[in-house]
Amino acid sequence: MTFHIDAELLDDAASIEALIETCFGPNRKGRTVYQFRDGIPPVHELCFVARNEADRMLGSIRFWPVQTGDGRILPLLGPLAVLPECQGQGIGRTLITHGLGAAERMGFPAVLIVGKPDYYVPFGFDRGLADGLTLPGPVAPLTFMAMEFPGHEGCLDHYAGLVKPADNWSHPVFSHKDCLAS
Repeated sequence: MTFHIDAELLDDAASIEALIETCFGPNRKGRTVYQFRDGIPPVHELCFVARNEADRMLGSIRFWPVQTGDGRILPLLGPLAVLPECQGQGIGRTLITHGLGAAERMGFPAVLIVGKPDYYVPFGFDRGLADGLTLPGPVAPLTFMAMEFPGHEGCLDHYAGLVKPADNWSHPVFSHKDCLAS
């Protein structure tokens, strides 16, 4: 299958919402991670869609700004949604790789996710990296994980506390010393 990745456009919002509804159903709004999205805009620079040659949307990925208990901002990956009939064809993996690359270029030292370990571990996500952080509710059967970008290994050792929505977020620029600050 041939597809390309584009930045999400304002006009994509309704299509993305329909895609997410198709993939996750109406009960998604009761999940812990939804409170990080409810009424809070995603990190616009980290929102992408996959389209086929006919410009049909096949998948979407978004990242949301969250704040750790010690005041640091990180992106939370999700949701990643791919049309059911297109799953297993590399669209989700390509969206993740593209989104993580963009987050790294923005200067974030790490990314958080609530997801299925068997899918996200190959991208570098690890349950142990999120050990110092907690969420304001359950995530089972999914798992709270994190990944650190090259050059920032160990930075999450210095992040701690309850993760909450970052509703007053503005575009930060991080350096390695920022993620090690206590």
